[in-house]
Amino acid sequence: MARSLRPFEAFPITTRHLEVIRTADVTPGMRRVTLGGDQLKAFTAENGYPVADFRSDGFDDEFKIFLKHPDAEEAVGTTQLDGVLDWPRDNPHLLFRTYTARRWDWERGELDVDFVIHGIGPATSWARTVRPGERIQIAGPKSSAGHPDGADWVLVAGDETALPAIGRWLEDDWPEGQRGQVFIEIAEDAHRQDLSVPEGVELTWLSRNGAEPGTTTLLYDAITGADWWEGKVFAWVAGETLTLTPIRRWLRNEKGLAKDQVEVTGYWRRQEVKASEEDPTIQDLDATEDESEKFHELAEIIPGHVLRTAMTLGVPQALADGMWKTPTVIAQERGLHPVGTAKLLRYLAAIEIVEANPDGAYSLTTLGRELENDHIADALDLGGPQAAKELGILALTSAVRTGTGDYSDWFGLSYEERMLSETSLIDARAENEAEFGSYVSGVTIASALIQPAKTLLVVGKAAGVFAEEFVRHDPERRATVRARPSELEAIKRLTRTDERISFEPGSLLETAANKADVVLLVDPLGPLPDADAVHALVKAAAAVEPNGAVYLFCDPLEEAEAHDHDLEDDLIDFALSGGGSRTHEEYERLFERAGLEISGRETVGWGDTLYRLANRSA
Repeated sequence: MARSLRPFEAFPITTRHLEVIRTADVTPGMRRVTLGGDQLKAFTAENGYPVADFRSDGFDDEFKIFLKHPDAEEAVGTTQLDGVLDWPRDNPHLLFRTYTARRWDWERGELDVDFVIHGIGPATSWARTVRPGERIQIAGPKSSAGHPDGADWVLVAGDETALPAIGRWLEDDWPEGQRGQVFIEIAEDAHRQDLSVPEGVELTWLSRNGAEPGTTTLLYDAITGADWWEGKVFAWVAGETLTLTPIRRWLRNEKGLAKDQVEVTGYWRRQEVKASEEDPTIQDLDATEDESEKFHELAEIIPGHVLRTAMTLGVPQALADGMWKTPTVIAQERGLHPVGTAKLLRYLAAIEIVEANPDGAYSLTTLGRELENDHIADALDLGGPQAAKELGILALTSAVRTGTGDYSDWFGLSYEERMLSETSLIDARAENEAEFGSYVSGVTIASALIQPAKTLLVVGKAAGVFAEEFVRHDPERRATVRARPSELEAIKRLTRTDERISFEPGSLLETAANKADVVLLVDPLGPLPDADAVHALVKAAAAVEPNGAVYLFCDPLEEAEAHDHDLEDDLIDFALSGGGSRTHEEYERLFERAGLEISGRETVGWGDTLYRLANRSA
C-alpha cells in the first residue's frame, strides 16, 4: 500500500506570534530556543478567523518560522484564513524555514526548537543572536504522524538536522518494548547529546570529524552495514537531500521494502552559500542560488516537456549514483536512437540538468539529481496518471474556443477512456488518491456532521480509505464503496479487508443498489460539467435513508487567495471535460438545481469544506 505504516492525522493550518522565553546551547553545534506566549492557546486572529490551540503530537511535526529578510524592516508572514493560510508569495521579502518541535509542553506553555549552529543561513543567524522577549511568527504544524504500526523493529537514521526529531521520538513517542537501530551523524564527538535511549534500542553516533555536512556517506555506510534483524522493518531517514537518494534506493531495491515501510525525507540541501559584503555573518540571499526553486521554474513548456521525456526514456536512471556515460552508452542501455539521445543530453546540459566532461560523457548535476526523487520521477513520467491529466492542457485551446476540449483528437481516446484503458494507470491513480485520502479521511469522518451515522455509501477519490476510517472506531458501522468495475479491483487491493466494508460497481451518474444514512461524495464533481454534476447530486440524494443526508467533501475555489497551481487544475479540468473548480456560490447554485440545500457546513483538514445537504422539501 502507498500509505505509511505511521498513523496520520491532519488538522487545520494555523499561524501565531510567539515570544522567545530563553535560549541555551545544548552542544557546541546546537542551540535551543524556547518559545511561549498566550497565542499557543486558541485565540481569534485580528481578521476574525479562529485559531485553534497549538498542536504537536508527533515527533517530527513540521512548522514554518518566518524570518526577517535583510532588505526588509520586519519579517513578512502569512495571514490566518478558515483552516488555511494566505501566503504573500509575491512579496520578495517572504522568508521562512521549516523546523520540528524538540519539546512541546502544553501545561507549561513551552515549545523548544533546536537550531543547528553551522554556517550563515538566516535561521542559524537568528538563533545565534535572538534574545528573550523578541517575537517570532510561526505557521503550523498542519498534521501529526505517530510511531509506525505493525513494525517488528525500526531503523532510524539522520544527520544533526534530524536530531531534534529523533531525540523527541526516543524520549516521548517510542513504545515500550519496540526494538530499533538508530544512527545519528554529527560534525564531531563534542556534538553528542545525552539522549534517553529506550530498552531494545541501539544508538550509534557517527562523527564526520571535520568534514562538511552533506559530503560524506556515513549514513549510507552505517545503514547498509547494519545487522538486518528478522521481522517487518520500518525505515525513517532524514537529512541532506542528495545523500539520501542512494539510501532510499537501497532500502527499496536491495532490501525490497514496500512504500509504506520507508520514509526518507530531505530536511535540507547542500548548496553554495554566499555571505553579505556588508556583514559576513549573514547570508546574501540575492546572491545565493536556490536550486530547488530554479528546478520548479524549469518544469514549464519546453524544458518541462524535455524533463518529462528524459524521465520517461530512463535517462536520469541511467546516470544515477553519479555515473558518467556517453550518449552512445545511454542509447544502447535504454534502446534509444543515438543521435536523438545526444541531442537530448546536449539540451539537458544547456539547462544545467546534466554536465559533460572532456571525454564527452554526461552526469547529473546537483540540480539534475532532483530527478532521483521518487515523487518527482512519478510526476514527470509521461506514462503515469499525472502526466496523462496534465497533457489535457493541449485541449485547452479548443475548450476555450468552443466549450469542448479535443483530448480525443490528440490521443485517440477521451481522458477517462485513456485512464481506464491500462491497468497500470488505474492502479497508479488509485494509489495517488489513497495517499490523498490518508491525509483527510480522519478529520472528515470525525466531523460532528457525520458522527451519528451507522451506514455509509462513499463515491469518489480514495473511497476505500474513507470507508476504512468510517468503520474503524464503531463495530456497528457498515460502509459500501461504489466505483466503476474497472476501478474496483485496484481500490480493493488498497483497502484493508473488513467484513463491514462492501464494494458495489456503479458510477456517480447511476442509481445506487442500496440506501445509506450517509452518502459521501469525495471531491468528484470537479471533472463534471454542471449538468452532470447536478445529475450526480440527484442520484446521491436518492440513495439516502430517511433522516439521512448527502455530504460533499471538496475544496471550493477562493479566487482572491487562489494559487496559480489551483487555477492550472481548474483550466485542465475544463479542457478535459467542461468542468473545473467551483466557488462556494457556484456550488450553491448546483445544489439548488438538484433540489438540495446546505443544512451544515464545516471546514475540515487544510481548508477543505464538508457540506451537509438535505432535500429542500424535507
